[in-house]
Amino acid sequence: MSPKYFNIYFFLIIFLVQLFSCTSFYNYPINEAKESPQNYNNKTQKFVNTNPTEGVTVSMIKAGYNYMFKNNKNRKPNFEIPIVEVNVDSFANKNSDELSVIWLGHATTLINIDGTIILTDPILTKWASPVDWFGPKRFFDSPIEIENLPIIDVVIISHNHYDHLDKESVLRLNGITKKFLVPLGVEKHLLSWGILSEKIVVKNWSDTLQVNDKVEIITTPAHHFSGRLLFDSNKTLWASFVIKSKNHSVYFGGDSGFFKGYKTIGKKYGPFDITILPIGAYSKMWQSIHMNPEEAVQAHKDLNGKLLFPIHWGTFNLALHGWTEPAERLIAISNKEDVNFVIPKPGEVVKANTKSVVEKWWILKNGE
Repeated sequence: MSPKYFNIYFFLIIFLVQLFSCTSFYNYPINEAKESPQNYNNKTQKFVNTNPTEGVTVSMIKAGYNYMFKNNKNRKPNFEIPIVEVNVDSFANKNSDELSVIWLGHATTLINIDGTIILTDPILTKWASPVDWFGPKRFFDSPIEIENLPIIDVVIISHNHYDHLDKESVLRLNGITKKFLVPLGVEKHLLSWGILSEKIVVKNWSDTLQVNDKVEIITTPAHHFSGRLLFDSNKTLWASFVIKSKNHSVYFGGDSGFFKGYKTIGKKYGPFDITILPIGAYSKMWQSIHMNPEEAVQAHKDLNGKLLFPIHWGTFNLALHGWTEPAERLIAISNKEDVNFVIPKPGEVVKANTKSVVEKWWILKNGE
């Protein structure tokens, strides 16, 4: 490639990666609301975290260079990832009094809690990108095609980054979804795509949605940021969610750095049968906004969780670490801290009473 075209390609990569996902090269300003628990700064007219926050701590050029050229061989699988075929009718039993969760990739999970069906952060298409031909591409197809999903009682969206809010997925889900639950400001994206306002539920931190006579969802804080364009940073809120029924309780972390709010949430709403927490796409370059596996285990303990269910790993190339590193680090720290955890294959059903029996499916077996 000639130097001229290399430069064009390099800066195109940097520009587009800013838009792709939660590793966006946005330099998050220090929170000016240090003494206030509020999540909106009236002076800047932007949402803020409750604790001081740093975003990317190196220059955009350096971050872009590292993203393009460092550890490239280990950041994607070199074999076909095993996928478990889902019996959708069995999983979506409306008469169930159990808690079951399926990982569909990245932060997308399908939850049955006492017969109520919930889908989180749906990105069921191939690209975490504003365009469908360039950017981070899935390592494996969704275990369930969107059209084969059951009727969804609530689709939860934690924030508006491209690897958590996907336009095509939302539009294809619209016909089988009763409600979309979003944090403040995110509704504008759905409305612009043609989703009817009566199907969208907008909540601030600490607000509650009564889904039905069995299940309620409380919107809770996360420690992150938002933005889909170069000039809309933190104009919409980010959140985590507590999902409660008479029999069960689930915490969905969305995407977040580690923060003291986990302990507060655990005291107020815990214990949790399952904590669904991000463990991947971490880096020292953006340490405040993404948890590593060790921090996820501590968050799980602070939340008073019983079973740790990891997400936000093994699906897209979004950071500089090897694609299997989050899983290996999670095993090591969970065993050390005596934490019950699972690392399910895509499509595998996990029940609330599952014990830590982990098959290292991310390692290619000899002869396969």
